[in-house]
Amino acid sequence: MSDNNKKISSNRKILYYAGMGLTIIGFILFISVFFSVFTGLGFGSFDRYFGLFNNAFIGMILMIAGSVLMNIGRRGLAGSGVILDPEKAREDLKPHTKAMGGMLNDALEEVDAIKPKTTEVIKIRCPKCHSLNDESAKFCAECGEKL
Repeated sequence: MSDNNKKISSNRKILYYAGMGLTIIGFILFISVFFSVFTGLGFGSFDRYFGLFNNAFIGMILMIAGSVLMNIGRRGLAGSGVILDPEKAREDLKPHTKAMGGMLNDALEEVDAIKPKTTEVIKIRCPKCHSLNDESAKFCAECGEKL
């Protein structure tokens, strides 16, 4: 497996950050309506209210578009479900599955309950047939020779 399969392409990173920017701008536009109305700047004519709600509507559309772009940038076209191709989706999601598997492995290493308990077992080799027997055995389980 090449190192390129483990990394997200620069085009997808740019798409992700552009989506993040659109989401932030949309949120600012959307929330500005509430600040305008509650601070008294929004009181006035119908045109003023229409303009404020227009900003809220545009802000909501920008937030939705930004989150779609972020999802496509994060998971790729097939990984986000835009293109229905399971093989391509697996390839698009490979960086995330590798990262999640690594994080899960790190978490499991920290949990004592999951770590296998190892106990030291001592075996005695029979001098006659060379089979292994328990430490407490008096006679060989294979040939019956005294240990």
